[in-house]
Amino acid sequence: MRRLMRASLVAGVLLGGLCLPGKVLAEPLLAAIVPTDLPRYKEAHKALTQILETGGFGAGRLKIMVQAPNADKMSIVNSARRADSAGAAIIVVYGSRAAQALTGEQIKAAILFADVYDPVALGIVKSLTTTGAEVTGASSKTDLDSLVGHMLKVTGAKTIGVLYAKDEGGGELQLAELKARSSITVRAESVRNAGEAVAVAEKLAGQCDALYLAESIAVMQQGAAIIKAALAQKRPVFSQIPGLVKAGALLGLEADPDEQGKLVGVHALQILQGQQAHSLPVRTAKKVALMINPATAAQLGLTIPPDVMSAGQAVK
Repeated sequence: MRRLMRASLVAGVLLGGLCLPGKVLAEPLLAAIVPTDLPRYKEAHKALTQILETGGFGAGRLKIMVQAPNADKMSIVNSARRADSAGAAIIVVYGSRAAQALTGEQIKAAILFADVYDPVALGIVKSLTTTGAEVTGASSKTDLDSLVGHMLKVTGAKTIGVLYAKDEGGGELQLAELKARSSITVRAESVRNAGEAVAVAEKLAGQCDALYLAESIAVMQQGAAIIKAALAQKRPVFSQIPGLVKAGALLGLEADPDEQGKLVGVHALQILQGQQAHSLPVRTAKKVALMINPATAAQLGLTIPPDVMSAGQAVK
C-alpha cells in the first residue's frame, strides 16, 4: 500500500494531481533501449529510474533490462524482440531513430519513447492525445523557427549548411523546416556514419555562413569534434541537440533530457499501475532553454544582441 501511495504521489506532482488506479503488475520487467549509449539518452534513462524508485519500483520491485545496440534499425528491432521474448511489460526507447525503428513491429509490450523530435510527423503516433496503439511517450520538439531567428540576429548568415542523416526522420524533419524559410539558402550533406561526420562537416562549413547540426546519431557522436572543425573555419554552429552549446556551439534551443526521462517515468508508473499506453497522451517538453555561448561569440568576433541574451541562458 505504501508503494502505491508513493507512485500516485509522483504522478500527481508531475502531471497535475493525476490519481493512478491500484492494480500493480507482479515483479514486472521494464526494458530500455539506449542506442549507442549516448549521454543525452543515458541522462534521460537515469531520470526515469529515479521516478520509478520514488514511485516504489526500485531494486527488488522492478526488473530493468538495459540494452545499448548500434543505431541501425535491425539492431534496435532485435533488442526490442529480445526484450519482448523475455516478457517485458514495458519497452522504453530513446530517440527518434529507435522509436521509428519499432513502428509497425509486432511487439506485445507497451512501448514508451523519450526524446523524440516530432512523433506525429514521424508516424509514431496518430496524435499527441490519441496515439492509436500501445505506444506513448515524450516529445523533445523545440521551436526551430525561433532558434533560426536568434541565429540570424547574431550572425546575419545567408547560407546555412545542414548536417543530417537521410535515414533518421528527426533530422529530415528539421532540414525540411529550414528549407521552408525563404530568407535563407540551405545546403545539406548527409552523413552515413560517425567516422565520416567530421570530414563532411569540414567540407560543408566551407560552403556556408553557419552550420546547423540536425538530429542524427552520427552527428551527436561527433558533435564536439564537428564544432571544433567548424570554428577552425570561423563558422558558427547552432543546433537543438542538448549539450552542444557547452561543447562550443554558438546557440542551441534544447529540451532538457532529465525532464524527458521524468515524463516517461510517470507514464511507466501509470502502466505498472494498470493503465494502457494508448490511453496516455504524449507529453511535450516544458523545460526548454535557449543556450548561448559568449566565449564562442567572442572567438568569432560576434556580438550577442541584448534581446537575444535576455531570452537565453549563457553557458560558461
